[in-house]
Amino acid sequence: MMKQIIDDTLLFAVVILLVLCLSDPVFSGIIRTKIVCRHTVDRTGKVGIEVEVKNAGDATAYNVVVSIFLADWAQVYDNLGDNKPGGQIRVRSRFYNPDLNPGRYTLAIRVSFEEQSGRAHRAYHFSRISYRLDRKGAYKPALSFRLEPPVFNTKAFFGHKGKLKLFLENSHARRISPSIFLCLPDGFRAYEPNRYYQLGPGEERTDMIPITMDRSVRKGGVYHAVLWYEVNGLHYSELIKGRIGVEERPVYFTWYLVLSTVCLVLLSVVVYYLNRREKRISPQAQRGDRDV
Repeated sequence: MMKQIIDDTLLFAVVILLVLCLSDPVFSGIIRTKIVCRHTVDRTGKVGIEVEVKNAGDATAYNVVVSIFLADWAQVYDNLGDNKPGGQIRVRSRFYNPDLNPGRYTLAIRVSFEEQSGRAHRAYHFSRISYRLDRKGAYKPALSFRLEPPVFNTKAFFGHKGKLKLFLENSHARRISPSIFLCLPDGFRAYEPNRYYQLGPGEERTDMIPITMDRSVRKGGVYHAVLWYEVNGLHYSELIKGRIGVEERPVYFTWYLVLSTVCLVLLSVVVYYLNRREKRISPQAQRGDRDV
């Protein structure tokens, strides 16, 4: 019996060694994405954009997609292939709109790619473009805003859901139609990341934007938001930056107290109901005994 156990143990050890020796080592490496953006505005008002996506890591970035956003205009390049270590992908774009208003614009570049395992990632780059501001007068923002990011608790029952609070106030005498474009870090998603609003003179608005976090996320990340609107023929744009927090704070004791309170209340209701029922039945039983 003992010899059989020893033989089985040795056989198991040999199988494990063969698996370790014959299996190829798996090392995904690190993808380090660096985005360089150059832009020009010529005399006719045409905007030239050149984007370089460099891979400074030691792993290949697969299925690279470059998206360019400028206010309501967007252009996507999705046939760029893979970006190998030390390589770069270059994209050139040209934008022209004769009805484009003067102002300060925020150019947003989003680079999407995948690891070898298929896990998706996003990287962002932002630039400011001053467009024909010399042709207009004073540049005075007319909208106040504030963003309050959520803090996710991975130990909570609903810790993968949160809300980003957006506060807007129109200090102008005319109606303003602001737009916002959310750029969230890996592992976070927003319901309707592109949002549009209508604010009358002096109106305030608070919006709660739902955000979900992947259960694999263990630390927070930096988010960006581009807010833009137009007033009196001028384009206004602001780049907002903040951090989404992630913490691990146990909440079992709090939930235990809540559930205990609920159980006590339910138990009290049941006892009260049974006592009242017993009082109604007791006189009837006594009358039955006297009749006998």
